[in-house]
Amino acid sequence: MDIKLKDFEGPLDLLLHLVSKYQMDIYEVPITEVIEQYLTYVATLQAMRLEVAGEYMLMASQLMLIKSRRLLPKVAEEMDQEEDPEQILLDQLEEYRKFKILSEKLGEQHNERANYFSKPKLELVYDDVTLVQDKSAIDLFLAFSKVMAEKQAEFRQSHTTIARDEYKIEDLMDFVRSRFKQTKRLTLGSIFKESRDLNELITIFLATLELVKVHEMSMEQEENFGEIYLVRRENESLS
Repeated sequence: MDIKLKDFEGPLDLLLHLVSKYQMDIYEVPITEVIEQYLTYVATLQAMRLEVAGEYMLMASQLMLIKSRRLLPKVAEEMDQEEDPEQILLDQLEEYRKFKILSEKLGEQHNERANYFSKPKLELVYDDVTLVQDKSAIDLFLAFSKVMAEKQAEFRQSHTTIARDEYKIEDLMDFVRSRFKQTKRLTLGSIFKESRDLNELITIFLATLELVKVHEMSMEQEENFGEIYLVRRENESLS
């Protein structure tokens, strides 16, 4: 079973998604926190052996430059003519936001206009199982990125073990289901608590995505960047 995460339209689209979670003006967001979330997201993609486009890596290097400049002590009198990469990035984000809003409005007008024309039916055939990009899926993935970073630090501090490479999504879907025998609601982090190595951690996450995709589980998030809860749907019975 192949599960693919649909890419954002580009690194600025990912950054705009992270920034918009703060529900404040782009120039007021805590840029260091946004940078950390972006870098963790990209690192998680790499750890999961998912292809990361070069433009995302280029943006990651630019963000690391901004982060390093934030950590360095401020020079008393900086040269006025020196370009500020942070300000340039924020200007790009604001411009991208305006164009995205405009494109969405044009898309709505296009869809409304399309209602006046009849179109032949199209048969859609998908060779791969694809998890479409939506708010819930992305929030779940970003929350997993945080969990994964914490578990990687834990693995480094623990005794060295030989990692198995034979975990199956179907088996770990049953494992996730078993966690809901006594409850209908669990935090995302608790599901990964007993993971013994990185491969198992990633496969449990893919199993969780599949359960959400087939509507066996739903997710709840009470606040932006808050704890993610997985909830077993009422009409789903666990074997």
